[in-house]
Amino acid sequence: MKCTSLATQLSVAILALGITPLYGLPAHAADTLEPGLKVISPSKLETRSAKTDGRRPHNAVRPAAQPSAVATGARLDDADLLAPQAGSQLGLIQAARLAVEWHPSIGEAIGTLYQQGEGINVARAGYYPRITGGLRGGLDSSYGGNGTSQAVNISLKQMLYDFGKVDSAVDVAKARVARSQAQVLLSIDQVARDTSHAYIEVQRYQRLLEVAREQIKGIAGIAELARQRSDMGAATRSDVVQAKSREDGARATLLQYQALYNRWRANLINLVGRAAPFDVNDDFPQSLQASCNAAEPDMNVLPGILLANAQRVEAQAAIRQARAEGLPTLSVDPTLNHYLDSNYNSNNSNIDRTQAGIFINLDVPFYQGGATTARTAAATYALTAADSAEDAARLQARQGLFEAQAQTASLDRRLGSLQYRQTSIVEARELYGQQYLELGTRPLLDLLNAEQEIHQSRFDLANTKADLRRLQIDCLYSTGALRSAYRIDRSTIQGVEILP
Repeated sequence: MKCTSLATQLSVAILALGITPLYGLPAHAADTLEPGLKVISPSKLETRSAKTDGRRPHNAVRPAAQPSAVATGARLDDADLLAPQAGSQLGLIQAARLAVEWHPSIGEAIGTLYQQGEGINVARAGYYPRITGGLRGGLDSSYGGNGTSQAVNISLKQMLYDFGKVDSAVDVAKARVARSQAQVLLSIDQVARDTSHAYIEVQRYQRLLEVAREQIKGIAGIAELARQRSDMGAATRSDVVQAKSREDGARATLLQYQALYNRWRANLINLVGRAAPFDVNDDFPQSLQASCNAAEPDMNVLPGILLANAQRVEAQAAIRQARAEGLPTLSVDPTLNHYLDSNYNSNNSNIDRTQAGIFINLDVPFYQGGATTARTAAATYALTAADSAEDAARLQARQGLFEAQAQTASLDRRLGSLQYRQTSIVEARELYGQQYLELGTRPLLDLLNAEQEIHQSRFDLANTKADLRRLQIDCLYSTGALRSAYRIDRSTIQGVEILP
């Protein structure tokens, strides 16, 4: 009888200790958000591990990042970072920063990050006791009663040793957090790149519209000259018709560029998220003009690499977790039952209705239908996929950089040729004009062709400059230097601090 009373008291004490933490639970999930989730630094993400499936990943020391072309070039002016006023001009870097500060794709990635952060709390809950309770009723022949009983029961299960089941579950959750953090960085880079491309396209079509208007003005002048000469009998009517046809073609070109300008400007407005009107200037920051001089991408800060590394760490932890699932689990299980009637033992109506017990359980999973083997195989395949994902991210970064560098070299040479061609064709037009007006030895067609060639060279020049600017942005994106170039590092984006 004393043993029964002692067991009852011990069970009640253990249950009370297990229930006590319930009163300290926070009222809101946001209160449990770890501060570390609001700080993202590529150099501190726990995504480095050996490419093995059996060893626990170790945090490898990352080599110091080499200074990029942006870091060694001209510094950004603080004016590039100021928020523009309504109706003022908006710089390239200002536009990119405004976009990342509100864009919903980044907010989605941050929300997923917080979700995965709560997954760590879920996994860590395995270290603490699990308390369950309820009401049961049914047949009970333990004490020779009439076979029916109703009871209130409370039970507690505290894991003592599980061969790493909970540890590996926590590691999986942490790897998923690292993967979500890398996804946030990737979303920031993509939004900044897309905004920069849209901004450069607006610059492109602004310049093309200017050239198109100049072309209409130049051809209209020649058409008026042909009309005057036709009225004086010095030129045929066909010259007037031909000049008017060229003028109509120039106006069609203007309308085409106007449509493309409106499209890209609407795209930029949507990316920036500003309802107030703003103007786009034609400047391109000097600090970005040597972005394609980088010799090699910095693999330590590329979000694609960080994403693949986190996937590998998660797969390794999942392998350990799957193997631990096939091993025993040792736990202590106190229980407390309070019967609501004496039917469970009608032979002794004076027996205590409250029954308690405490047990040490060793659960051994003898057979689970092949689930453990399947989970291990799935994690192994995920590890192989992570290795391939890293290789693909490295290949994509190098390919993007080398392609942009090759195109930049070609466009630089083309830019010089276009500038020389523009000078020579202007001189040719002046000569053709003199020969048409004074000597009458040059037909109007040559003068019209020369005028259009001048403006075509200006069109080509504007397109080449815009293409070069886009390539500089692509080089920044491929080398992982976009955030540092735009000073997004060491700033807070949608409640998350971004660090180098």
